[in-house]
Amino acid sequence: MDNLLTDHEALASLEEHAEGPERNRSAYWEEEIKSFSVKADGTVTGQTVLGNVSVKMNPLHTLAHWILQWPFRIMGRNYKTLGECERLGRLIARRQGRQFTHDMLRQVLSLALIRHYADVDNSDDCNLVIGDGFGVLTSLFILATPKRRTILVNLTKPLLLDLLYIQKAVSDLRFALVSAADEMEWALGRPDIGLIAVRAEDASIIAKAPIGVAANIVSMQEMNPPVIAEYFRILRQNKARETSFYCCNKLYKKLSYGTEVRFLEYPWQPTDNILHDSACPWSQWYYAKRPPFWIYRRGKERVIWHRMATLAKEEG
Repeated sequence: MDNLLTDHEALASLEEHAEGPERNRSAYWEEEIKSFSVKADGTVTGQTVLGNVSVKMNPLHTLAHWILQWPFRIMGRNYKTLGECERLGRLIARRQGRQFTHDMLRQVLSLALIRHYADVDNSDDCNLVIGDGFGVLTSLFILATPKRRTILVNLTKPLLLDLLYIQKAVSDLRFALVSAADEMEWALGRPDIGLIAVRAEDASIIAKAPIGVAANIVSMQEMNPPVIAEYFRILRQNKARETSFYCCNKLYKKLSYGTEVRFLEYPWQPTDNILHDSACPWSQWYYAKRPPFWIYRRGKERVIWHRMATLAKEEG
């Protein structure tokens, strides 16, 4: 398929469409998308809500983060791959020219939990990241599961930002941007393509791929309920025999114009096999540079829940 967009051509296409309308964009993102600009050459201006990128890399700042992150490493002590995941997270931070912050550690801990419950060594299946912040979770999947292909879906402008940062983390990676079912199948057949990128409005084509593990961290809470339902449909109907889903989002959030999003009202089913279900400790706590240093998020609208479940399958 000669017209498959790969590498720089994919970035250029995303830049061309970055400011255009998207049918899956919530009112929340209609406003947030205006707050930053990103170009295919890597130029980023403005402020995003996609994560914290600190470039304070001097030894004192690095030591301070390491000390303040100590309680969070204790939270993940039961996950045997935590050490490896943290090593990869710090490698990504160095390659991206940024500090290894709490935002990155949260993703590392989530990956360690995912690997605790799910088989990520089966090369026949793919990983799926639904939304990302500066490509951190996607980069972690790529480095931690080299035998598996990873698929990333996001809104157009955040997707461009993700890919630019993933390039920094995995410099020899080849990726393709697909927008139709035949392109997805073609990209899946290309052994040189390690990452498949999908714009959110084309998400339905992901059902053509075998999704063994999927993850969403604090972005479903910004989606309209019908969009959330569509992602669950994709996960239940994709080609993999079994699909595990790690979902970490606020229990309740009220979006602009009154839309309410409730974690427990996502389209879970009684026949889903829930492997882990709790308030997410590394998201409920955060740290700061002044006493008391570690702060707990309190209040109904600040509870962040995470669930790992093997989803009941449905016929497509």
